Amino acid sequence: MTSSPTGPHDAAAYGDAFVDVYDDWYAGVTDVASTVETLVRLAGGGSLLELGVGTGRIAVPLAERLSGAGRIVGVDASATMLQRMAEKVAHLPESSRDRIVMHLGDMKDAAPGGPFSVVFCTFNTFFNLPDRASQITCLHTAAGSLTPGGAIVLETAVFHDDPPLGEHSETRTRPDGSIVHSVSRVTSAHTAEGEFSDDRGNVWPWRICFASPTQIDRMAWQAAGLVCTDRWEDFARRPFVPSSSRQVCVLRRRL
Repeated sequence: MTSSPTGPHDAAAYGDAFVDVYDDWYAGVTDVASTVETLVRLAGGGSLLELGVGTGRIAVPLAERLSGAGRIVGVDASATMLQRMAEKVAHLPESSRDRIVMHLGDMKDAAPGGPFSVVFCTFNTFFNLPDRASQITCLHTAAGSLTPGGAIVLETAVFHDDPPLGEHSETRTRPDGSIVHSVSRVTSAHTAEGEFSDDRGNVWPWRICFASPTQIDRMAWQAAGLVCTDRWEDFARRPFVPSSSRQVCVLRRRL
């Protein structure tokens, strides 16, 4: 395992705020096994770059599945997230540890150590970029790091082109008995924000800049002449249908 400690660090970033609860809250938010299998298949023995790698929810098991010269590079803006990932990596067999590189940096303009067969973002990570300009820059940077025939893979929730404004709230009881209250608000045609709070006085604010599948396709073309060659409901490659609430889109340069 190697790491690059250089790059921007924002102490108020999402990763720094959520690191203490991330593994507990998001461990099963999507199916890790099918995600890893599909990414390995798309990479075809090549290397992968994960943008917003976090604590390594996907990257760590992915490293255990890679073979040959394949490796996984993970970029994140949060040093605390990467430290938590490093603690997990330390327990891997040496052969898997050697396949992981961690890099502290802004995912919109960091693609270290390429070229890559696959660049990917899972579970709405792409929407953590603050605006459309940052998202287009990210796609442009990622596309420039691809091998010939390589792919950018984005997993996101499905939003409409013009979603209704409004607020939604819910309350959940965690397995440890704590009560977590969630509030989310769609505040514009492409922005949602909210916060989680618990009965112990903790508050976790968040904000995303979301896009519909059509808008993502448009940005991908604008950024780097990328087209969507596959769109599934999830990493198990179930068909995407009009009622799908999530999507995995595979973007490649037009041949």
